[in-house]
Amino acid sequence: MHGFDHWHAYELSWLNSNGKPIVAVAELFFNADSENIVESKSLKLYLNSLGQEKFNSSAALSDVITNDLSALTKSQVRVDIHGVEQAGSSSPLPARGKSLDNLDVNISTYEPDEGLLVVGDELVFDEEVCSNLFRSNCPVTGAPDWASIEICYTGSRIDESGLLAYLCSFRQHQGYHEECAERIYRDLMVQCAPQELRVAMNYLRRGGIDINVYRSSMPLNSEQANPRTPRQ
Repeated sequence: MHGFDHWHAYELSWLNSNGKPIVAVAELFFNADSENIVESKSLKLYLNSLGQEKFNSSAALSDVITNDLSALTKSQVRVDIHGVEQAGSSSPLPARGKSLDNLDVNISTYEPDEGLLVVGDELVFDEEVCSNLFRSNCPVTGAPDWASIEICYTGSRIDESGLLAYLCSFRQHQGYHEECAERIYRDLMVQCAPQELRVAMNYLRRGGIDINVYRSSMPLNSEQANPRTPRQ
């Protein structure tokens, strides 16, 4: 399994050398194989703690954040800081692939159930499906975490009604964003045995932070991150 986590921190602010407030958006990239992950509420508190600190440039601030997070996760973290105008210049794009959300399915299970995943005899190549119905819950606060999810795979066709029911079965599950994505990836690999698989989960922002998780059977890099979705 390969992948990375792509975070946006929309409430970043600090003081320049004259004490003038600066606001910006930070992009943070974490390796999927890092030893530790960061809990989002603690990251927000950490970034807020920098609000009254003076930095000569955004690069100086980026270096501090990069060093702190790299030490914490025991991996190399990349931090890019953008001005507000620059960060808002890209237009949101809808999710790629066929939407599963209009399927008429009966759902009664709201804890993850990999038994809902079944395949047929037809082989498909680079099949892309998506859904906006995913919800899990923060294991720290219990608050809901909403996400748009894209799945691209090659192999036996996965039953779409069962796949949608499976994704919706996370509705009462308490799990971190990264854990949910890796569980979905693992369940699809074990239950459906695709030759290739990519799972992308674009979570809505909460507390000024959104988290986007990518896991794939093929190597990925940060240039393959999805554009911001309309829900974000």
